[in-house]
Amino acid sequence: MDNKSGDPRNDLKIILVDYQITPHTFGLISGLDEKTVLEFSNHKTDLAHLPHEKVGHIVSMIGLLSDGMTLITENERVKAIIEILNDNFQISAKTLALYAKIEEKDLDEFMRDYDSLAFEKRYRLAVVVLFLFKLFSDNTQNT
Repeated sequence: MDNKSGDPRNDLKIILVDYQITPHTFGLISGLDEKTVLEFSNHKTDLAHLPHEKVGHIVSMIGLLSDGMTLITENERVKAIIEILNDNFQISAKTLALYAKIEEKDLDEFMRDYDSLAFEKRYRLAVVVLFLFKLFSDNTQNT
């Protein structure tokens, strides 16, 4: 196997080396065993034996954990999760603002201009948003 540019195995190597996610941890995330993670990152195997959906999920995870972590700001991530909570779970801006102990107008303004919200309020909003997303995502997987 050659070492092509854009090969997800190169990005997996970055995750394992630069970000120090262990092969065991990546295995827990991806559903691969530790040996397969190492062999894949070292170009000794491919994932052709897996269903296309699983390969797509693994390649997506690799992209998000390598380039995706540096290409998207923290504020953009929070905004994206707020949009998911609004769209998928019908959680209103009012509800998020109440949980975060901020004004709804502050949340609306944050969605237009991240810097409009003071750091402390942004932090509270991010914690609430991440907690609700985790809670709701866990419950939808169990139904």
